[in-house]
Amino acid sequence: MPFPMSRPGLLAGPLPDGDAVFGQPIAALQAAMAAGSLNAADLVRAYLARIAAYDQHGPVLNAVLTINPHAADEAALRDAERRAGQLRGPLHGIPVLIKDNIDVVGMPATAGSRALAQRRPEHDADVVQRLRHAGAIVLGKTTLHELACGITTVSSLSGRTRNAYDAARVPGGSSGGSAVAVASSFAAVAVGSDTSGSIRIPAAFNQVWGLRPTAGRCSTAGVVPLSPTLDTVGPMARCVDDLAALWSVMAGPDAGSPVRPSRADRPSGPWRIGTLDALFGEAGQEGEVSDQVRAALMRMQASDALVQPVSMALDDARLVAANVTGYEFRDALAECLRDAGLPVRSLDDILDGAYPHPEVMAILQERNAVRDPDGRARHAALDCAHTIRADVLAALASGPLDMLAYPSVRGAPVRLGEPQRGGNGLLAAVTGLPALSVPIGFTPSGIPVGLELLGAAGSEAMLIQAARVLV
Repeated sequence: MPFPMSRPGLLAGPLPDGDAVFGQPIAALQAAMAAGSLNAADLVRAYLARIAAYDQHGPVLNAVLTINPHAADEAALRDAERRAGQLRGPLHGIPVLIKDNIDVVGMPATAGSRALAQRRPEHDADVVQRLRHAGAIVLGKTTLHELACGITTVSSLSGRTRNAYDAARVPGGSSGGSAVAVASSFAAVAVGSDTSGSIRIPAAFNQVWGLRPTAGRCSTAGVVPLSPTLDTVGPMARCVDDLAALWSVMAGPDAGSPVRPSRADRPSGPWRIGTLDALFGEAGQEGEVSDQVRAALMRMQASDALVQPVSMALDDARLVAANVTGYEFRDALAECLRDAGLPVRSLDDILDGAYPHPEVMAILQERNAVRDPDGRARHAALDCAHTIRADVLAALASGPLDMLAYPSVRGAPVRLGEPQRGGNGLLAAVTGLPALSVPIGFTPSGIPVGLELLGAAGSEAMLIQAARVLV
């Protein structure tokens, strides 16, 4: 069935008693606070009212797992600093939601698992520290696919999260809660994590902006791991300016990062874009999605971009062969749980206790069964990844091209409880290159579509700037 469009954003109407925050960009909120017509405490109350009205009532989107009990206190501090003229940064007084595999002091960090329900980190994740330093308020934690091991956002701790545009459909994942929360104006912006598409798939399905940064650009210290080689955190937002504001805070220099931009970000076009036809689908709903992406690229071309096809030997099997997640997950999780003071210390313990949601059990059992005692299989996958990266960089250089373009997801979000086919997220993941999912609307039959732009290492600002022509 086509994706219904009867309710644009599901939450397009204000609350009966007024709604100061629905759809409001950060710049407007900051202007209102600067003028004294609004303050951070007002914002916290308004976002909490939207969560109360729509997350566990109304459509029951189920995107917010936990509210920060100290959010009002944080807001009061930010308001006091504003009155004293002590603004911390671009997010001063702005409520932010954090995916629940990211550590926040004073709150659970469960990764959506009943087995980790009592996990209480003693330190903020590095990304949370940066947000606080810039004046952001941690409003709460969002739902995710259990242990980030899937793309429909279902877990033993939170149950199912629903798409912001159709509550009968999945939101994508694993950062589904963050995407739905942003689409629904439960906070100005949210932070997600991405291993092989976990930001970009739900961004496409909920028509928000989502960025996977260059590998190593953002610290993952304080993030429950899925694959240390591929894991990263990234920003999610309703509009490009909000994404840029959140990214400006998250992208601060990381002393442990070896990444350096391989080409300078250019301040303006004309952009040179290569369409990676191997990642376009042509049959049925995939054909509709491809047509929508090509139409968006034509709009970019009309704005002076140069768009040309790129021939590259690439298919799903080659990308899957480059994915090291299965070889890293079990050991990385055990390391994370080792000193957590929980009744479980390994994936074996989690499975033995029958903690996982039934829809997650099979993939966890599969990953627990992976054995690579001498590391050869993992190194073979890394070799595949390095070859694909070299091919992508060669394609960019041969154009010369600034970026590659393709659908974020080839098809449509499925109904709740059905298995979801993956997106095209592995390309950026295994190459370590940045990718931006741009919301470009719906097909004629109502399928939500994201256009993914992938560039060279360190080109996040260029990708954001290039995508502005689609706003």
